Amino acid sequence: MTLKKKWLRWQRQQKLNKRPYTPALKDVRRRAMDLLARREHGITELSRKLKTKGFEPELVDEVIQELVNDNLVSDQRFCESMIHSRFNRGHGPVKVRYELRSKGIADQIIEGVMGELAPDWQQVLVDLIKKKYAGSLSGTPAERAKKVRFLSSRGFPQDMIFFAMRDAGFDQD
Repeated sequence: MTLKKKWLRWQRQQKLNKRPYTPALKDVRRRAMDLLARREHGITELSRKLKTKGFEPELVDEVIQELVNDNLVSDQRFCESMIHSRFNRGHGPVKVRYELRSKGIADQIIEGVMGELAPDWQQVLVDLIKKKYAGSLSGTPAERAKKVRFLSSRGFPQDMIFFAMRDAGFDQD
């Protein structure tokens, strides 16, 4: 079901419930739906964005609770989406966890989704090395250290990098 259909269904439900519905509440929900139409958002991130737009915190909390009840916003779904996105961009598990924590996702949700999806980070690292360095990590020690720093900045742990350098068949002097 598209977001527009969900929006229309929600408006009909509001009329059936004869619930007092203020224009301010409608504006908050519309802004939230606009944000969700572009990409998935976590609950904390969506709340923060709506509050920075100047909406009252009580209205924001009420709308977010309705969105959660309607299954329009979910930390689990956001986490899955973010992991897929970062995995496909060549980011490592350390960076992905950090970004998710900074977006307000709980550690147990992160670990649950990471365990469920079980992405092959080692393969992403090998592909990144092949793409960036044409499969070669050789060079002077200073050049190798520079390459390791780059891979670390992409979110790969040191042991994974050294394993890829040692065992994946890349040249080393």
